Amino acid sequence: MRKLCTACLVALTLLVSIAAAQRPRDDTPESRGFRCRSGQRLSSKADSALIFVALSVPYDNLTFVRGQQDGFAARIEAAFTLIDNEGKLAAERSVDIEVLTKEFKETNSRMLNAVRTEEFYVKPGDFKVSVVITDRETKRKSRWSGEASAALMDSLLSVSDLYWLDRDSLLNEPNTPRVIENFSNREEPALVAIDLVSVAKDTLLISWTVSGEDKKPVVTQSEKIFPTGTVQHLEYSVVMKNLPVQEYKVTFEAIGFGRREARDVTFMVNIPGVPASISDLGQAIRQVKYIATAEENRRLRGPAVTARAQLFREFWKKRDPSPETQRNELMEEYYFRVQYSDEKYSTHRPGWETDRGRIYIMYGEPTDIERHPFESGSRPYEIWYYHNLNRRFVFVDYTGFGDYTLAGPQWGY
Repeated sequence: MRKLCTACLVALTLLVSIAAAQRPRDDTPESRGFRCRSGQRLSSKADSALIFVALSVPYDNLTFVRGQQDGFAARIEAAFTLIDNEGKLAAERSVDIEVLTKEFKETNSRMLNAVRTEEFYVKPGDFKVSVVITDRETKRKSRWSGEASAALMDSLLSVSDLYWLDRDSLLNEPNTPRVIENFSNREEPALVAIDLVSVAKDTLLISWTVSGEDKKPVVTQSEKIFPTGTVQHLEYSVVMKNLPVQEYKVTFEAIGFGRREARDVTFMVNIPGVPASISDLGQAIRQVKYIATAEENRRLRGPAVTARAQLFREFWKKRDPSPETQRNELMEEYYFRVQYSDEKYSTHRPGWETDRGRIYIMYGEPTDIERHPFESGSRPYEIWYYHNLNRRFVFVDYTGFGDYTLAGPQWGY
């Protein structure tokens, strides 16, 4: 029988796991399956600061069941907790979220996201923010942790954090922060927003600047505004169309009354149709080395950013199992595994570069894992079994720091 090349075997394994909807079995709270961001808005309440926490859950990480009528529904509970710098509970809240879709294919989408934003009035200070979501069907929990700072408004001039606006809020609420700060250069313009307040009687000079990785301005817009004495919501439309694939920064500046307030937020312009987890094209290209041929790897690492983007599109287009649709399931699965490997197997190296991460990316979730962390006279080791491939892999932690090294693949068992 003719042996498959490594790239072909990996691609075949990926396709098989897509068909089988293979997913990690890790149910620990640390196995995060959603994104969050937190920040400060301006509070209209005296002696209180305002913190927002926004979450975004990919449909593929939800458990959908058929509803009583046509369509499918998923239900989760989201628990928000804020702890101040003295370790005291500053705020907590639990909300139930229901996600509905009429299309079965959307229940497995990693491009569609359920989003929700909660606001908390707190005393000024620094906070540790925790969000735990619980799937109502499976009882599986996932956790996110972050930080946020909030200060009282200065009536002469105060501004909030900059945040992107999400057009797809579950509750159709205005001014919903967008968690994912990746955009396609074929998308409609994106809106970035900030809140401002001033009781002064003169005009403010407002400027918005978009700059690329070379720090040179791509576009700048300035205007004068008259403060109203109340919180004003300002928006700026960033034209994404035809922007080169790279990281950018939006900088907001307000000058007046002897004061200057500046805020910035970064965003990534990526290749249309790629998963939101890809925030660095150069790294995404390096990460395809497990599935690309030597010649493809050489070509993909060319010097021109625009050329790399085109070659990257062509690379994945050739591997699209359903070219008649907008989704590329193979690419989604591949970068899902990369992201999961980074979350699960990172040590002093990113998880995708470790031996366990590499095997997980190439072959997916093992059928079974034997873990031997504390056996007498033996270093910690794991055995990963792939019954469908008649294969197993042995990993040994030679250093004692959780950096497991592949001891050797073995066919059969």
